[in-house]
Order: sequence, then structure tokens, then C-alpha cells
Amino acid sequence: MKKTPLVFLCLLVVALSLIATIPAPAAGVPATPTEEIYLGLGEGVAGENGWVVSDYIAHVISPADTLVNGKPVQDGQYKITSDGRHRIEFQPGPSGQANTITQFVYIDKTAPTVTWTTEQNVFVSGWATLDAELSDETSGLCSVEASFDHGQSWDVSNLAPMTPNGVTIHHETTWSISRSFKDFPKGAQVILLRARDCAGNVSPGEILVIRIE
Repeated sequence: MKKTPLVFLCLLVVALSLIATIPAPAAGVPATPTEEIYLGLGEGVAGENGWVVSDYIAHVISPADTLVNGKPVQDGQYKITSDGRHRIEFQPGPSGQANTITQFVYIDKTAPTVTWTTEQNVFVSGWATLDAELSDETSGLCSVEASFDHGQSWDVSNLAPMTPNGVTIHHETTWSISRSFKDFPKGAQVILLRARDCAGNVSPGEILVIRIE
């Protein structure tokens, strides 16, 4: 999927007191503008569901008056490179801790991993069940896609269903498919499997070869 650049609006203030990474995704807390906040721009590549799928660079309009962890911002910008949910606390200098504003940047640059647990070159006839392990550490798994025609078409299964309590996100799961192979030609059959995370990253198609009797 083609990803397009996105310019993010980033609120920057006189003093930036803390930048930390929290692994589990959660809803961010929007900042409330005050007279002491400096407006700047953040650059990154937009993924899906509010995630960024690249490094995130925050540009500072007044770098001489802005601190990151107590130090001046180099070249008027600050880069966040690691995957995860990044909590940023903006602290206006004259107002102290009581006026701290919290924002979040969500970064996931890493595609899910897919590992077939069904043995390669297994013999099947009629119905068969195929298994694989899927994982994604950061944004979680949103869907899995299987192809039985060398990637010309894909069967998509949703891994993030809506429930009465909201969307359920899994970071690890076992995927299984049971189907009939009686109409497939006898011999080797290639099956491709890939996973999409909730940021929009897609894993390469992992190959499983089965032997149809």
C-alpha cells in the first residue's frame, strides 16, 4: 500500500520536560493551547488508525527557547525513531508543573511476523487444516490474508473484531484455516500468508508448499 507524507501539527512549548515510551497503544490526550505554547510542525508518514509508520521529526519555531529533557533542541528539531506509544509532556516555563500538557505520538515501522507451523510438503487429500503463528508487538494484528493463486487474489480474515467493549487487538495469535482441496490439481500447491497490523504495515507473503494427493 502506498504511504503518503503527512504533516502533523505539533504543539511545542518553552520547556519540554519528559519524553518516554509506553509499549501498549492507548488513546492520546489532546493538548489545549495556551499563550505560552509555541506552534511547530511534525513530519512523518501517516499509517492507519492514527499511527505513524516512519520516524517522527518535531520542528521547533523558537529552538532557542525550547528544551528537550533540559537540553536545547539541536538544529530546531527533535526526532523520535523507536516504535511505540511516545508520551510527550510540554511544560511552559513560567507556569511550572501545574500547566503541563500531555500529547502522544504513535509509531509503528515494523511489519508483523508470520510463521507457518504446518510442515512444508505435507501431504493432504480432501479437507485439511493449516496453521500459522502471527505476531505484532506494537500496533497489533488487524487482519490476515491468504492466497492460493500465487498472490493474484487474497482471502482476508479480520483479526480485530468490534465488541461491545470496543475493538479487541491481539499482539500474538494462532491462525488456522480448514478447507477442502479436492478441486485443486494433484501435486504441489503454494499457499501465501501475510498479516497486516493496525498501523497498516503488511508482512511479506510467507510460503507454504503442500502436496495434494
